[in-house]
Amino acid sequence: MNYVDKIKVYISTVELSTLDFVNVDGIGHPCAHTHDNPGTRISAGLRNMPKSSSELISDDDRKTIELVERFSEENGLKCEIIDLAKAGPVARLKFVMRGWKTPAVSFANETIVGLPTRERLELLVRRQRA
Repeated sequence: MNYVDKIKVYISTVELSTLDFVNVDGIGHPCAHTHDNPGTRISAGLRNMPKSSSELISDDDRKTIELVERFSEENGLKCEIIDLAKAGPVARLKFVMRGWKTPAVSFANETIVGLPTRERLELLVRRQRA
């Protein structure tokens, strides 16, 4: 197997923290001392809490991953998922400079931008193997 036998799927997840859902000003205790800012105390504790949710993924990204993983398994190909939210700045810059949007599926020198179909994946692989 060589490098051509790997399909790369580019996605972008979002991580949410508890601070995305908390109104710090609204949860301060009314009996707090006037010199003590309850919002500061509360937000300081919340910033150290673990993430409330793991990654959120778009429907198109999820469908693309499922399709490509199934397609790869059926055709003896390797599949690599690249999350741009966790990728390095160089990988993200290359992605943006190429004008791609997620999801994107890359195989050898060709790329499908947007939600792929099984037929487009088959054509992509067939052209690269010819």
